[in-house]
Amino acid sequence: MDENTEQTEFWMVCETGDIETFGNYEDAYEAMTSAVKRDIEQHGEETARDSGVIHPYGYTINVMREGRDVTEDWERNEPYKPLSMD
Repeated sequence: MDENTEQTEFWMVCETGDIETFGNYEDAYEAMTSAVKRDIEQHGEETARDSGVIHPYGYTINVMREGRDVTEDWERNEPYKPLSMD
């Protein structure tokens, strides 16, 4: 999957409703891992992990292309680039 052929955005989504938008996967993944590390430091590993209802830790990356949610396509085509923390 070539990120550069169409406008692709990576949304780092917190289950509380906050969304940060990034132009590339690496920046979105860094923001997500930093948020998880911060939550672990503030609340402890178990509490941070259990805070997510949909995903452990409560963060995920959604992949949007030209206004369409292509997250499932990304997961199939880029299996080595995780979109959530396990």
